[in-house]
Amino acid sequence: MTVTNKRSLIAFLLTVVLVVSLFTLSVSATDVDSSSSTDETTVVTEGTTASDETTDSGETTKPSETTEKEEGTTKKEEKTEKEEESTESEASKNAKKATKKALIINGIIIGAIIVIGVALIIKFREKLGAFLRSVKSELKKIVWSSKTQTRKSFLVVVVVAVAVALLLFIVNTAFTNGISMLADLF
Repeated sequence: MTVTNKRSLIAFLLTVVLVVSLFTLSVSATDVDSSSSTDETTVVTEGTTASDETTDSGETTKPSETTEKEEGTTKKEEKTEKEEESTESEASKNAKKATKKALIINGIIIGAIIVIGVALIIKFREKLGAFLRSVKSELKKIVWSSKTQTRKSFLVVVVVAVAVALLLFIVNTAFTNGISMLADLF
């Protein structure tokens, strides 16, 4: 095998690992079922509220002083609350199962990546050692910046980043306000 073939093989393997990792991320992303949402619904009967109840004569009574008709609606409310709780528990069970499945898949992929990495290191250990020695010698040749040059460069980067952020904020605000003004015209 030539060097270019080995490099092509390594590039191909890394591409496969990347694609599988991205696939795993899409698999592990779970959608929230719309039926399991916890919307609060309040059933209001003639003249009743959640805390106090008003009779036909305008008097306010406590929930314990309800009439037979109102007691029936309270029982219905309790039944719907129990149904909501059961759907919530089912949704949480499904979410836990999906999370476990995603963790298993992620573990398998990470294990495969580690095994491939170890196999490559074992196979190319002589070349890897030579490569690391050459990296070390190249790092010795680097001329590093002084502290003052590093500080100046850092300040320039920060100032430019803040200026660009402000410019984008101003442009975004102008376009947002302009669009809303145009919408108000029509």
